[in-house]
Amino acid sequence: MALIPLVIHLCRKQGWYDKVNSRKVHSGAIPRLGSLGFVPVFLVSAVLYLWKVQGNHLSAYLPLFAGGMLVFFLGLLDDLYELPARYKLLGQCGASLIPLVFGIHLTRIGPLDLGSMGSVITFCWLISMSNAFNLIDGVDALCGTLSLSVLLTFGLVVCLKGEPVDGALAFMLGAGIVGFLVYNRPPARIFMGDGGSQFLGFMIGALPLLKSPAGLTYNLVPMVAVLSSIPLLDTIAAIWRRTREGRSFFTPDKRHLHHKLMQMGYTTKSILVVVATIQAGLCGISLLAVLWLEGVRGFIVLGVAFGAIAVFFAVIHYTSHAVTRIQAKRSIDRDQ
Repeated sequence: MALIPLVIHLCRKQGWYDKVNSRKVHSGAIPRLGSLGFVPVFLVSAVLYLWKVQGNHLSAYLPLFAGGMLVFFLGLLDDLYELPARYKLLGQCGASLIPLVFGIHLTRIGPLDLGSMGSVITFCWLISMSNAFNLIDGVDALCGTLSLSVLLTFGLVVCLKGEPVDGALAFMLGAGIVGFLVYNRPPARIFMGDGGSQFLGFMIGALPLLKSPAGLTYNLVPMVAVLSSIPLLDTIAAIWRRTREGRSFFTPDKRHLHHKLMQMGYTTKSILVVVATIQAGLCGISLLAVLWLEGVRGFIVLGVAFGAIAVFFAVIHYTSHAVTRIQAKRSIDRDQ
């Protein structure tokens, strides 16, 4: 909270603003380097905590921090100089390889024992999460609110299951987001930028990789997938949409979830309220599935929750298409 005003002042002095174009939903000169306010603070706090408070825990987490820092710095360069999308993807690939080099990867997702495929799935998982939270960052406080809810739920679950170190790190990053959201709530005075959103996605994907507390190995990653289902399904929809239309995935458009809701008449604040309400439901379902049901029953509940969000996306998709047709017909009628 103390650093963000300094970042805003720096951005205004240097002219570092988020450029307005046909895809953006804001107007005016808004600084876009909010990540400078919470990413370095989290990394310093986490290193001091693991080094001074927890003794020898730091070395185990360094590969995750290194990957997160690589994603952050490349995102920061993109915020400043607009790097080609393929360079950002290459950076995400490099960051996702770092944990794998040190033997950190998924071993199980629900009933599936990943075996030799664990490294490949981990690589894809980290890249997907980095892009998912980056693409959902299109409305004031949306990415920050979703990230905060995921981190708080994850932290609560692992702490209750006897893994306070991972929980503390989740709470630290969540606290940094709270300080940022004070200035990012509608109407936003600053955006986190690609450096912040990609870092959040990478770290949220990376935190479940190291170890799972007793009883959580089965459902920890599925829980994080459900908590992140809104940005993940928005990314899947974008890939499907652009592939179907014969366009490159790197080709931007204005057809993400927040764009469709805005087309249907929702304001920035109402979009945030709708998505945050759904996300709160996902947090409650995840707590129920992981803490009380556990095992196969918990996995089934998580699968149903993920499917329900997929249905929500389908409803929004067809509703927005119907609204578009009605608007086009009214426009033709007015012209005639």
